[in-house]
Amino acid sequence: MEFSKLSSPDTAGLAKANYVPVQESPVIFQERGYYSWKFSANLSTIPEEGLGLLPNGAADNIRLYVNKHLIFGEGRMELPDVTYDFLTRPRIRVPAAALAKGENTFEIVQVIELSRETLNFPSKLGDYKTIENISDWRLFLFRDANIVSTTVGFVISFFAFIALLRSNSKTTVAWLFILALLWPIRNLFLIWAEMPLHGAIRPFLYGFTTLSLSAAWPLFVDAWSNKSKRRFVRFNLLIWFLGIALIGYWTLLSGNVGAFTKVETLLNYFGIAFMFATITRLVWHFVGTRDDRYWEAAILIMLVSLLGLFLTYTLLWDQHKGYLDLGQPLLLFAFAIAFFSRNFRLFQSSAEISSLLKTQLDDRTAELELAHAREKVFIRKEAYDHERQRIMRDMHDGLGSNLMSMLLAARRGEAKPEKVAEGLQSIVDEMRLMIDSMDSVGESLAVALATFRERVQSRVEGAGFKLNWTNSAGRDLPELGPRQVLQVFRIMQEAVTNALKHSGGDVIDVNISHSDETKQAVQISISDNGKGMKADKVAGHGLDNMQSRAAAIGAEITNDSDDDGARVTLSLPETLKKIV
Repeated sequence: MEFSKLSSPDTAGLAKANYVPVQESPVIFQERGYYSWKFSANLSTIPEEGLGLLPNGAADNIRLYVNKHLIFGEGRMELPDVTYDFLTRPRIRVPAAALAKGENTFEIVQVIELSRETLNFPSKLGDYKTIENISDWRLFLFRDANIVSTTVGFVISFFAFIALLRSNSKTTVAWLFILALLWPIRNLFLIWAEMPLHGAIRPFLYGFTTLSLSAAWPLFVDAWSNKSKRRFVRFNLLIWFLGIALIGYWTLLSGNVGAFTKVETLLNYFGIAFMFATITRLVWHFVGTRDDRYWEAAILIMLVSLLGLFLTYTLLWDQHKGYLDLGQPLLLFAFAIAFFSRNFRLFQSSAEISSLLKTQLDDRTAELELAHAREKVFIRKEAYDHERQRIMRDMHDGLGSNLMSMLLAARRGEAKPEKVAEGLQSIVDEMRLMIDSMDSVGESLAVALATFRERVQSRVEGAGFKLNWTNSAGRDLPELGPRQVLQVFRIMQEAVTNALKHSGGDVIDVNISHSDETKQAVQISISDNGKGMKADKVAGHGLDNMQSRAAAIGAEITNDSDDDGARVTLSLPETLKKIV
């Protein structure tokens, strides 16, 4: 194996690398920067599924080059803004296409954001299936177990916080909340590759969280005992404060090479001290007190067993097993269930009252829903009656008037083909307008506008006109009731019909826009490029209908006409008159 410091974590940096041979397991004082480990593998055959690599060593992020080709390089490597993808990716797959028979060169480029003393072991390399089998448990611990553990911790802390707000005796619940919250926060440093914390602040916060988690266990057990020992609490808080001061000095002030290694060592020794304090306090409680909280006691005894196992492996064999890391969130979860189930009976009376109130609320809700349904039926029937009267009025004033005019013209011998065609076209337009008015236009202004555009497009184009549609208001439209929406729809229909019948032009413009800065009031303008409306046409039947419809909902309508065409503008204020 060979080692080199790099100027940059890319192929340009590798090209300038000055590799030197190193021992199998070197201890190297690494300063902030880029480093590369290089080794070779001679392959007589290339495995079909490629090779698997387990890179060992302390790094924040890595890149893997095989035969000068980049195989793995997730996240950012350029200082000072690096990511920590190496923490979440304990194995790397090297595809068969990147390998060659004979000698293959592997270069692992790593970035160290924080000065540290690191022990780099030779990487494990083998066919992918073998590496996958031996690393599945490691991958589970690094990724899946931490994700589940973090989720469980945040859920417990949420319920503990709710209980803390409602509880009269807050000490035990407060420490449960602190424990449950510190655990997932600590895990975030292991599973959040893109965490926006860099430089000295990251190891300080990691050390602060980890040490606080260790210190919270004996204080939690002391609060749970219901017989708190002040000297015990003060002593643990003093040790915690001393540890935080040392972590702050090494990470934020000293800037020494190997500061992070010192922090990790401190966390180990102080963690052992707090574990011993937890065991001592729990044994002290059970020796001197009879306690009927059996489930909670059993869970804490399981915790003591794990702590004892951890201390045994650490002090006698200097080995760190994962039992305590995996067991802490499960024990917290089990303790929270036992604790809240024991205290649940305190809320049974309030639960019964809540159940009674819920039953009454459900009954009242059902009555209101029934009354609302009856009201909807009544309003719908009333709306149908109004629409029936309107249709009859339109048939009398529109169709009847046009048919009578054609009949009188025929009797006087004035029924010229072009006048008959014009009269029949007017009747067809009136009938089409009435038929369209019988369909649903939607219960919101936005839906009604979409329906109007869909219906009027073919009608306008069939009459030889071009339709220009502009909606600068978007969906920021007033909230209108179904009957108000219907009136707006009818006004727009009348305006387009008038333009088709009387304008003599070939373009109709529909423009929907806001009329003030609040974006609440809306103007709908329908104009044509015809010859304008003559004076005797201004007060016609269609315009009267539009005026009455606008007045019915509290809107304003204006009609402008000149030699360049006619324009109908409907102004909808922020709130409209409710139709009853």
